Amino acid sequence: MSDDEKFRSLEMENRQGFWKASLNPWLIRAKNNPERVAFVLHRVTGFIIIAFLLAHILETDSPVWSQYAPINGLSGWAAWTYIMGIESAWWARLGEWIVAGAVLFHALNGFRLLLTEFFGLGIGKPVEPKPPYEAPTLNAPQRTWLYIEFVVALVLWAFSAFLIFG
Repeated sequence: MSDDEKFRSLEMENRQGFWKASLNPWLIRAKNNPERVAFVLHRVTGFIIIAFLLAHILETDSPVWSQYAPINGLSGWAAWTYIMGIESAWWARLGEWIVAGAVLFHALNGFRLLLTEFFGLGIGKPVEPKPPYEAPTLNAPQRTWLYIEFVVALVLWAFSAFLIFG
């Protein structure tokens, strides 16, 4: 097999196609790539934050909308008090803890992405891509920042467990 054929086979092996590359990035497999893990976690935590935000808006506005759709026969501030009672359950606190972890990771990863993508910190010099395509931005400073981000997020998430459950 010539070098050109070898290059072409590696190129086709790494070409993900439209579905995997665009519509479903969670299916892309990349060995030893914590940047991909951070990418997927950033999306998942974003969805968790949006879901919490929508639930929070509904819960905060419950004195108004419960007048038109009573909750267990309650409306107004009585419905709000009922919802607050539900939110003091252990499973609601577990949900708050999950949201706290999502917010912490999303914020730290967003800050890392801001430094990398807008200010170019830790990227290094551009290189010519060669198969197998490894992320050129995942050099030593990027990988270090990523691991520090994971550790800081876990430590702060553990502290939030102390605050929520303690």
